[in-house]
Amino acid sequence: MTFDYPGYPLRFIQKDKCTDESAHLFTHIYKFYSPVTQYFYILRADYHEEDVFSIKFYCKKDRKSDFKYSKIINKGDIGNILLSCANVIPKLLTDYPAASFALVGSRSIDKISGTIEPFSNNQRFRIYAEIIAKKFGAVTFEHVTYPEVSGYLLINRKSGDLPLKESAIKRMFALTYNNLPDII
Repeated sequence: MTFDYPGYPLRFIQKDKCTDESAHLFTHIYKFYSPVTQYFYILRADYHEEDVFSIKFYCKKDRKSDFKYSKIINKGDIGNILLSCANVIPKLLTDYPAASFALVGSRSIDKISGTIEPFSNNQRFRIYAEIIAKKFGAVTFEHVTYPEVSGYLLINRKSGDLPLKESAIKRMFALTYNNLPDII
C-alpha cells in the first residue's frame, strides 16, 4: 500500500486546557474536511507531561459516541485522512521542537458487520505503523512500536537519553490512562 497522498489542510480550532489534574495538560484541536467522504474530521493533539503529544482523530458525525475512535466509516479516502493527521506533527514541532508523539490504533468496532477487533496488533495500528515509518524517518525521531497495545511512539532525538525518555513516557501514560493495557 502506498501513502503518497497530500492530505487535507488542517484548520486550528482551539487550545483546550485540561483541568483533571492528570499528566494531560492541554489539547490542540484541529478540523479538516474530506471531499471524498463528505465528512469533517476532528483531530486532537493531547499534550502531556514529558513533552509528548498523543494524536487521535474521529469523524465529527460520531463525536457523541463512546466508540468514536473505533468506528468504521468505510467511505474510502483513508490515505488522505491519515496523512492529514500525520501532517499535524511538523506543525506542532514548530512550537514544541523537542516534542515526542504517541498514537494508539483503536480497535475497530462495527455493529453492522459484528466486527470487534482485539486490542493488540490491530489493523489501524498496522496501517499507522507503515505510514509513520515512511513519512517520518529516523533523523528526528526514534521509532518504537508496542504491538501488544497497538501503540506507536516517536521519541524526539532532542530528548537526550532515549531509553530514559521512553521509560518516562510509558510510565506517565500508564498512570494517566488506567484503561491502557500494561506496557511497563
